Amino acid sequence: MASLIADVAHLGGREERGGILLGTRRGAHFHVVDATLPMIGDRGSRFAFRRGRAGHSEVARKRWLQSRHVVDWLGEWHSHPEAIPTPSGVDLNSWRSITDRRRAPMLFLILGYQASWMGVMQPGCAQPTKFAERERSPAGIGFAPA
Repeated sequence: MASLIADVAHLGGREERGGILLGTRRGAHFHVVDATLPMIGDRGSRFAFRRGRAGHSEVARKRWLQSRHVVDWLGEWHSHPEAIPTPSGVDLNSWRSITDRRRAPMLFLILGYQASWMGVMQPGCAQPTKFAERERSPAGIGFAPA
């Protein structure tokens, strides 16, 4: 999380930034252990972020193989140029599509200047379940249902 927050603090005011979240699924719990930063081929603008075709999926596949199929693609993160972010209609449509194609719950994180927004989208659902930041320490950030 520290590298994501630093990336957004450095460049997030000019353009949206983003990447993927990698980790493990433990029942209903997600444990994020890694995330990708923007890569060559990604496109960010003041109001949108699009991942390129190759880089992030190559990292996910490499981590999947190295971990003997334990570390998986859990979801995506991106920034919004606002203090307290909320998902846009474009975000929600994209997340529904990703979740329905994947046929598994997926995690989505939006980083703003002062706060973060996190939700879990279930396949076939119109809206994600929102989670609120409950704890932040050098070990990470903990979220619980809002």
